[in-house]
Amino acid sequence: MRSSTGRGPVILILALFSVLSTSISQFSTCSDEFLQLKREKNITFCKKLPTLGAEFAWNYYDNQTETHIDILFGARLPSDTGSWLAWGVNPNQSPQMVGTRALIGIRQPNGTLALGTYNITADTKLGCKLQPSRIDVTVVSKHTEYVSSLDYFAITATLILPPEYNISRLNHVWQVGYDSDEMQPKKHRANLPNVDSTETINLKNQETTCCIGKHRRHLRTVHGILNILGWGTFLPIGVIIARYYRVYPNKFAWWFHFHVSCQIIGYTLGSIGWIIGLGLGRASKHYSFQTHRLLAIFIFTFTTLQMLALRLKPKRKDEYRKFWDMYHHFLGYALLALISVNIFEGIAILKPHQLVWKWAYIGLLGILAIVTLGFETYSWCKFISDKKKKASGQPTSTES
Repeated sequence: MRSSTGRGPVILILALFSVLSTSISQFSTCSDEFLQLKREKNITFCKKLPTLGAEFAWNYYDNQTETHIDILFGARLPSDTGSWLAWGVNPNQSPQMVGTRALIGIRQPNGTLALGTYNITADTKLGCKLQPSRIDVTVVSKHTEYVSSLDYFAITATLILPPEYNISRLNHVWQVGYDSDEMQPKKHRANLPNVDSTETINLKNQETTCCIGKHRRHLRTVHGILNILGWGTFLPIGVIIARYYRVYPNKFAWWFHFHVSCQIIGYTLGSIGWIIGLGLGRASKHYSFQTHRLLAIFIFTFTTLQMLALRLKPKRKDEYRKFWDMYHHFLGYALLALISVNIFEGIAILKPHQLVWKWAYIGLLGILAIVTLGFETYSWCKFISDKKKKASGQPTSTES
């Protein structure tokens, strides 16, 4: 029983790292159908973008005064009229929605795309209408088409970029939305793939020199792993040790040291993950996940209160010690339940890789549940056995 307690979580943790590392890997090769389409358009370069299933192809013609680029951008749209897709460039320091000069195609009742140019300002995030407007990028030509083999729409355009746009470090943004009002695209979803649809790319060699979305995805992976290990693994192990090795059914002299060690390690890892989560929240302040955030704050606050027991726990001779024990145990079990709920809440946000995280965490919970069930069964069997022995006048295991 003890060996399974030690090895099971370790094996699951290693598997968790392996699965999650695999899940965040991205493939940049364009689909065969999109490659065929780019050849028809005489476009040279191509890459699969990291979010929304979008693909991007381009040519560039650079001279001393201006830069011409041919672009081909495609993404799958919902079947509903009013859905839209967008691609644009941003001359600012970082790739972001505000400041983007965009081409937006809005799906019409006849199944075609109505394509317009849009200058996306900070007012858009405040809920102001986004209407077609002039942009500082010269659009030589633009049109759309439906790619039946891929079941998505593509935008083709030839653009002339002013000197402030550096094609060796071009900020570009793409997006998919689900609703519009005539030529006014409505706000897109706040899912992580939508939030991460930005990138800085070198059009000359296809290298991605900066990718805010990529950095955030890595931080989210670290955030998730630390919280699963800290809040979701070491804290429950510490509780298992305290419940089954303190007095009954297994009295272990060093139980408190192991219990405290697990709690300190779990609290430290969980707190680091929580701090990273705060940073991610500040970086995406316009896209908040309130339930996950509020539960995380509650968990951190009351887990910190639990950790204060290391210094503020009343002595055994204090008359209110039994009431403190009841509070400490009840709060601990309640926190474990909330931690599981919030981990699943966080996993639900991690589209499109939520299934990988979900089953990895379910596997971890399964191991902890099996270990707990084994100990609980053993405790009750021992309790019934000791009760029978006591009734018959034989010495019990605790007395012997």
